[in-house]
Formats: sequence, structure tokens, C-alpha cells
Amino acid sequence: MKRVILVISSAFAFGYWSEVFAESFGCPKPYSSHNPMSATYFAKTYGGTDYDWASSVQQTSDGGYIVAGTTYSLYSFGAGLDDIFLIKTDANGNIIWAKTYGGTDWDWATSVHQTSDGGYIVAGGTWSFGAGDFDIFLIKTDANGNVQWDKTYGGMHSDYASSVHQTSDGGYIVAGYTESFGAGGKDIFLIKTDANGNIIWAKTYRERSFNYAYSVQQTSDGGYIVAGSTGEVFLIKTDANGGIGSCSIVRSVSLTVTTPSPTVNTPSPSVSSVSPTVYSVSPTVTSPTLTVSSPCPLSISESYQIASGIITPYKGGIKVRGSGEFEVKVYNVSGVMVKSVKGKNEVKLELSRGVYFVEVISGGKVIREKVVIR
Repeated sequence: MKRVILVISSAFAFGYWSEVFAESFGCPKPYSSHNPMSATYFAKTYGGTDYDWASSVQQTSDGGYIVAGTTYSLYSFGAGLDDIFLIKTDANGNIIWAKTYGGTDWDWATSVHQTSDGGYIVAGGTWSFGAGDFDIFLIKTDANGNVQWDKTYGGMHSDYASSVHQTSDGGYIVAGYTESFGAGGKDIFLIKTDANGNIIWAKTYRERSFNYAYSVQQTSDGGYIVAGSTGEVFLIKTDANGGIGSCSIVRSVSLTVTTPSPTVNTPSPSVSSVSPTVYSVSPTVTSPTLTVSSPCPLSISESYQIASGIITPYKGGIKVRGSGEFEVKVYNVSGVMVKSVKGKNEVKLELSRGVYFVEVISGGKVIREKVVIR
């Protein structure tokens, strides 16, 4: 059985499994492949003797394409099990060069972009290198795919990158998720680096137990917009330093950075020109009414009504009143938890003067509020 990379060029290019090619290689059909545009300029597969697939593609400044993905290199190409697979083509999909990057274990690419110097920035994950179970893997290459620098970022558990972009200062913004840092479970992970991959800041964001980031872009004001999921669509707009006001769902972290030396190979993948079936479809379009909520109240209140009762700041502390059992967590402005208590009906907490973020957990719901102790 063989997994393939398919690149179709119309007004765009993208990589995915093709129903036609999957059948031709004896694979089950994961889904039907439909192109809503009537013109198909080329369709090609690239691969070796085993699984090879693409996760990201971008048109390059010369009119060609850069494709990033993964090769099951134990039987195809590369140094280990799964290796990062980078393919540069011309405008017609002909290979200019192809390279693999990896170690003795699993290495994946999830995002690639051409950089201002004509090279490429690749983000993904690695089990071959790093500090823990699974680390973020960032590789910077020149225009020919030669490694200029590479780094891993992570902690003792799994950390994963889904998206990378070059920023206006020449550095990079990386988005993904972390199990090593944050408040437990999976937190959205945002890392800002300089042009050499050195960390400028790193922050985690959470709204529920499982939070994922899938895409990040720099905005016109120098901040960042992050799209992800908490079970619902999660959209975060930050300033240039990753902040979203004074909000307890944001935490600054210090992570381990390593500089590995991945094995780089120059494989010769086989290329096939194919004739996929093209369909014109009429999708159903609806205009749903969405519920929009903000997980982080930013206003400062002296008395704030919440679902489980009332948070009341007073001189020297806060009082939380509820109708049943609840848990109260208090964070300082650095995101460090300073108090954590469970109570019923009423809880009093002594706090010194300052700004705090109070989190009340009751009946599976989490309420957060910023308070000032005078």
C-alpha cells in the first residue's frame, strides 16, 4: 500500500490524498477529491516505495511550489522512521530538488513558508531530538534546502507545532499546543523567535482542558491572530508580545531549546503524471447563528456577579459566595497560582495589595475575573 503526495495547480496548489490515486495503489478511499474549478493544469504524485504525504504547500517567488510533508523513510527515504520531506518544484510540478531531514525516530513537517531571503522555514515535531517526549522542530534552510539552522523547543511532555510564519522583524511566530507547560492537559502554545530561532517570548493559552492552535498570522498592528479549537472554535488576538490584556488564561513559560544535527538526504522520488476526475459541485451554504463568548473578562470590578455566586474584593482579600460546592484559584499578574481552595457556599481568601485573577470552578463551568485588592 502506498500513500502519495498530490499537487494540483489551478489558482492554487494543495496536497492531499486522491480518491483516484488511492484506488490505483490499492488504498482505501479516505474521501472523494473534488475540485470546484474547471481547469486543472497539472496533477502529479511524488514518492518512494512506502508512505509519503504532504501537509503544507506554498507558491514560491519563482512561480514554482514548495511542498512539506513526511516520508515513511524506513522503507522509502531518509534516516529513521518518519522523516521531514521537502520538495521544490517548478511551475509545472517538475522537481528541482527534494530533501529529507530527521533522526533515528519520528520527525514530521506540518507547515512551510518561503522566507524573505528566498529560503524556507519549516515547522513540525520530532521524537528524534529535543528535551522530552515530543518537541517542536523548526528548520531554516536556504533556497536549495540546505540547513542554515534548526532548533527544538519543548519540555518533558509533548509539544507540537501546527503553523509557522515569518514576522515583519525577520523572526518567526510558531503556533501549536503543549502538554509540558500551562495549566495541565493541552494548552495553546505560541512561540516568538528572532531570525536565528532564539526565543523572544513563549506563552500558553487555555480556556478548557484541551486547547489546540492550528494557524497563526501576524496582523497589521504587529500583533498576532491565532485560530484553534477548545471543542469550539477558539480565536485569540494578541499584541506584539503575545498578551491579551490582563488575563489569567495567558502564562509565560521557559522551555528547553536544543540545536540538533538532523541527517539530510537527497532522495530521488518517482514522479507520475496522472489524470484525476474533476467534478463541479454545488455545496449547501447556510448562515448559522453562532454563540460567541469571551473566556477572559478583562474589566475590573469591585463586585462581579457570576453563575455560582459573587466575587467581592475587600481590603486584604476576597470573598466568594455560591450556592454549592466550588473551587477557587487565584493567580498573580505573572500567571503564577498563589491560592487554591475548595469550599461550599462561602470562601474567604486573604490577599496582599495588588492585581489578581480569580478563577471559580463550579458544576463543570469556569468563571474568571480580574480583581484589585487595595
